[in-house]
Amino acid sequence: MSDEQARQRFGFLLDALRYGAPPHGGIALGLDRFAMMLAGTTNIRDVIAFPKNQRAQDRMTGAPATVDAKQLKELGIK
Repeated sequence: MSDEQARQRFGFLLDALRYGAPPHGGIALGLDRFAMMLAGTTNIRDVIAFPKNQRAQDRMTGAPATVDAKQLKELGIK
């Protein structure tokens, strides 16, 4: 695969990896599913430490939340 093809197909991943590999090296052990089986539940959200709801919001922190215009300006985001 050429560099151009790799950039076109996986550019988002290549950009993310410039900041370093994830600490787990990309290996998912499936501990949440194992904990689900041990707990005897059929819903993985019962055992996930930070579950999201159907709106992709974190119920503990309320994220994503609105942001000040000042914060956006500091980050250069419109």
